[in-house]
Order: sequence, then C-alpha cells, then structure tokens
Amino acid sequence: MLLSRLLHIINDAALRNQILRFIITGFLGLFTDILTYRTLVNFNVHVTPAKALGCVAGTIVVFFINRAWTFSAQKKSFTQFFKFSALYATSISVNTFINTSVLSVVAHPWVVAFFVATCVSTVMNFLGLKFFVFAASRTAEMEDSVAELA
Repeated sequence: MLLSRLLHIINDAALRNQILRFIITGFLGLFTDILTYRTLVNFNVHVTPAKALGCVAGTIVVFFINRAWTFSAQKKSFTQFFKFSALYATSISVNTFINTSVLSVVAHPWVVAFFVATCVSTVMNFLGLKFFVFAASRTAEMEDSVAELA
C-alpha cells in the first residue's frame, strides 16, 4: 500500500511539482525568519521578541506564496487564513512535542530530534494545506470550470 502510494507520487508530475514548490516556499519562509531575526537582533532587540517576529514574518510569507503559487488558490478568504493559523499552531505544538520526546530518548545529537520533528511537521503542513486550508478553493474552482463547460 505505502509503496504503491509512493510510486503514485513519483509518477504524478503535478503532485511532484506541488511538493517542490512547497519545499521552495518553506526555504523562503525560513530565509525570511532568519533575516528578520538577525536584523532585529543587530538593532538590539532582545532575542525572544526578535525570534517571535521572525517566525511571524516567515509564516506570513509562506501563507501568501503557498496560496498563490504552490496550491493556486484564487479565492481569498479570512477562513483560509484562520485555517492556516490553526494548522500552523497545531504544527508548532506537534513539532515541539516530538522534538522534546525524541530528546528525552536520544539526548545527543540534538539534530536527530530536530530533524524528526521537522519532517513530521512538514508532512503535516503539506497535507493540511492541500486538503484543509486550500481544498475548498480548489473545489470551487473546479466546479466553476465544469459549469463553464456545460
């Protein structure tokens, strides 16, 4: 079952493209986070609010790029942003829980815990964005396209 799903992903060019765009968008969000954080710290802002603002800036960038480019969601709504915020709040909680749990089992190196937590939350975010946050927009667009053909 898992192998057949993986083969489906490998053979589905549109899905591969969407995953690649999601990864690129993630790196752009990470870059925004780091740039904001380091800039604020260089202006003597304490690290805690600097990191929080960096994370918020990166998350905003990720929302808009994923909506427009990765998932091509044309319909703009407050509901999308609310769902996105709920997904990412849940994802951060899961990420933190997994990181802490793995560290309690494998104390060193920390990179193992970080990597496992990041992989889980990345998959969670992709699936959440695809099937929860931007799903209604794609469904409405498909229904509009079918209606135009009729």
